Amino acid sequence: MLVWILILSSWLAMLALILHDATKEDSEGSVILIAAKNLKAFIFLVMQKSLSKPLAKVATAVKAVSSSSKPSGPSGPSGPSEIKQPPAVPPKKRWRKERRVSLATPELELAILEAVKKAAPGCEDFAGVIVRHKKPKSHLDPNWAIRGVKFGNADRPMAKEALAGVVERMQREFLLSDD
Repeated sequence: MLVWILILSSWLAMLALILHDATKEDSEGSVILIAAKNLKAFIFLVMQKSLSKPLAKVATAVKAVSSSSKPSGPSGPSGPSEIKQPPAVPPKKRWRKERRVSLATPELELAILEAVKKAAPGCEDFAGVIVRHKKPKSHLDPNWAIRGVKFGNADRPMAKEALAGVVERMQREFLLSDD
């Protein structure tokens, strides 16, 4: 019996691995990740319902006892306070506010040009860049990329190195607006 359980569990693990590998590029995530999220939500819902029922019974019992007894002590004439139930629905996830500044294409190209010119000696004659929109893979990825570089009379190796650092930093700071 133990051997059959081990064989079945290995087959299930292999099937899960194949499903995960085949669907990992989907926009919602792999099938296994979606199933795990749904299972987690189901367990949370079941736990929330099972916890809320006893609290409701306790709250009605407290109301019944407090109405039958005379008020005394620091609670005053209004009686003891009721037990508050926790909210049944978990709070919504709040996305972080976007901290990147949105710029138009010419403004972003000019900002990159000025930053590269100041970044290293030998880059004063750098002519500029061409920026294009790019579809981000996730919420935090940049929505733009360098399409072309105009080196002018600048030292190419020095300008390439300076440009790489400037672009990496600016992709964390700026978004390309929809023109």
